[in-house]
Amino acid sequence: MRGVSCFVALLLSVVAQAPAGETPWAEILGPAKGELPAPQEKVIWRTDLSSALKEARDGNRPLFVTLRCLPCKQCSAFDKDVLEGGPELDPLLRQFITVRLTSAKEIDLRLMPVQGWQDLDLSWWAYFLSPEGRIYGIFGGRDEVSDATRISKAALVTTLKRVLAHHYDPRRPAWNIDGPAPDLSGPPVTPTQLPGYASWAKERKFDKQTAAAGCIHCHQVAEVLRLPAIEAKTFDKSRDLDMWPLPENVGIKLDRDDGLRVTEVKAGSAATVAGMKPGDELAAAGGRKLFGQTDFRGVLHRGPRHTGQIEVRWLRDGKPMAGTLELSDGWRKTVLDWRMSISQGNIGAEPCFWPLASDAAEREKLHVSAGKMLVRAYAPFGTAKEAGVSDHMWIIAIDGQQPDLAGRALLIWFRLRHEMGDPVTLTVLDDAGNKHDIHYKAGRWTD
Repeated sequence: MRGVSCFVALLLSVVAQAPAGETPWAEILGPAKGELPAPQEKVIWRTDLSSALKEARDGNRPLFVTLRCLPCKQCSAFDKDVLEGGPELDPLLRQFITVRLTSAKEIDLRLMPVQGWQDLDLSWWAYFLSPEGRIYGIFGGRDEVSDATRISKAALVTTLKRVLAHHYDPRRPAWNIDGPAPDLSGPPVTPTQLPGYASWAKERKFDKQTAAAGCIHCHQVAEVLRLPAIEAKTFDKSRDLDMWPLPENVGIKLDRDDGLRVTEVKAGSAATVAGMKPGDELAAAGGRKLFGQTDFRGVLHRGPRHTGQIEVRWLRDGKPMAGTLELSDGWRKTVLDWRMSISQGNIGAEPCFWPLASDAAEREKLHVSAGKMLVRAYAPFGTAKEAGVSDHMWIIAIDGQQPDLAGRALLIWFRLRHEMGDPVTLTVLDDAGNKHDIHYKAGRWTD
């Protein structure tokens, strides 16, 4: 378990690092100094991170490491944009040692400590690393709408420029704000060595798609990380799922393509109280220099679980400003409906069918008005199928409740309210409109 211990120590040291002496933020956030070297001849996507690190050290170049879970379609368009490059991206990428990993199983947790740094419900991420493996910043993200609402090719271009300016500033080593270099003396530490992996793999038995690809999905790494707390019955659904808050959670909207420029500040919000205004440019938070929106979300994610404070710095007309985000209880809440690690993961239990949404014609036929539950029980299995649930049935209530949800959103609603073996009552309609109740116990798909 030495590797896992080193990984945990690294995570804690990076998050909690407090450099000795006064950090010269005015200098750090001021105009960059230094010059970029001549770019490499072409963009080469390497697949071996350890050898890429050596190459980065030999040439004093920063690393741009992308992680793409190939079996997942999510973020595939953005991945294609990055791989194809183009006149805006290629000149910048040629300044980096570029690496592309295509399986979460390949992650070296010493260099990419996903817990606290990477939203594992996404299938595309990028890390900016120093030649020593220090984390400069992260790029990636999405919300309940899509990834396109939070990241773009233009945003990546802007972030790449900021990282290069930081890396080649000759004053950077003295600032000591990039976190400690990881201990790379031993073999890589991968998700298969995490404490919850063996138990998770035995329970899940791997789905066929994962097994065929020879990998584990990013959202499954999230399941592995949660499993020890779930098994110890210390996992709190109301507390531990408040992850990856949005800038809007503290009262600001950021320009997607710039990543750090504030476009709106909500009246009375934590950002307003801190002194921020539209037009400001976020620059640092929680002791970390920011290179894009993802870095700010990372600071929020690692921030207080309930009430607390986060130090934030910004530029106003080029002048450094500073304030404190005063956070009230419940500030972290976000929409969970899109998250596969919850809807099809190991939290709670599931209704043992996929809830297909209805359309207006089906509602009219069955006399169920808009705003009330009406989903078809598609592909029932396990205890639901044994109890008589079929995909010809329409569900209008679960345990007497009628949330107007379907698909992954309803699965998450169910999981947050049920554990394995809990009694479930479905109120169902057949295609003729006949209503009756079906009783069974909540279960989980594991085969």
